[in-house]
Amino acid sequence: MSNIALSNKALKLMRLCDLNGFDSLDDLLLATALKDAVCPAICMTEGCDHTADMEPDQDQGFCEACGGNTLVSVLVLAGLI
Repeated sequence: MSNIALSNKALKLMRLCDLNGFDSLDDLLLATALKDAVCPAICMTEGCDHTADMEPDQDQGFCEACGGNTLVSVLVLAGLI
């Protein structure tokens, strides 16, 4: 068995998939790309997994859970924007 260390970005992307009911990141990104207004975003603060729907290019959205400007959209997080 190997130990694979995932980056914080990868962990947050996996968490977004889980919370939105997708089995893979590809499925989440495809569903998000088909929307034209908002997409899932997640707080990047360690220990906070608050999510909200934000603009696709959001990289400093306000997190209502921890109070920081730390919400990042899935498209930014995945490096598509």
